[in-house]
Amino acid sequence: MQTTDISKFTAMMAGIGELYGKIISAQITEIYWRALKHYELQDVQKALQAHVNNPDCGQYFPKPADVVRFIDGSGETKALQAWTMVEQAIIQVGGYQSVAFDDPLIHAVLEDMGGWIKLCSKTHDSMPFSANEFQKRYMGFINKKPNRHPKYLLGTSECENAKNGYPINPPVLLGDVKKAEQVMLTGGGMPLLIHHSSQSVHDLAQKVLEISGKKN
Repeated sequence: MQTTDISKFTAMMAGIGELYGKIISAQITEIYWRALKHYELQDVQKALQAHVNNPDCGQYFPKPADVVRFIDGSGETKALQAWTMVEQAIIQVGGYQSVAFDDPLIHAVLEDMGGWIKLCSKTHDSMPFSANEFQKRYMGFINKKPNRHPKYLLGTSECENAKNGYPINPPVLLGDVKKAEQVMLTGGGMPLLIHHSSQSVHDLAQKVLEISGKKN
């Protein structure tokens, strides 16, 4: 939503409050706005209407998480959708090509699972176990966003060409092309436990050793 939508959003919140017999204060409206402002106003309106119409939860005043669930789906649904995209990429692209998905969480999960090449080398019988692991890790990242994600996932071709000095083809973009490009732009950094210590840290360690030696 844009700042120009605030008045419409405020009126919408007041209407929902009236429906459920609640007075919606400016503070409550601000909390809901901060939680939902990255969605389109029309999508928020549809989600609120879906909540109101739902026989399982419609009797309760909607919380921001309820609105998000109706827009994006549950964590389980999102994880399953992400795995479906990964599975299709395994079949249609394979581990030879480097790939970039339109979802940074996919990159983060597959990096934790050993990378694109390793996943594509899995046997057919072991793939259900990989699917289960992927979805559990993905839902974990939904709850707690990763600190980083790789720009893209390396394929066999890039690894071999880089090693032998041959030209490297750009990664295959999967899903929404613009979103996949954005994932590449925002990705990077070194994975946890692979950072190399700086020279200053090395010098400090040397001084500690020298001081310890003098004391002894």
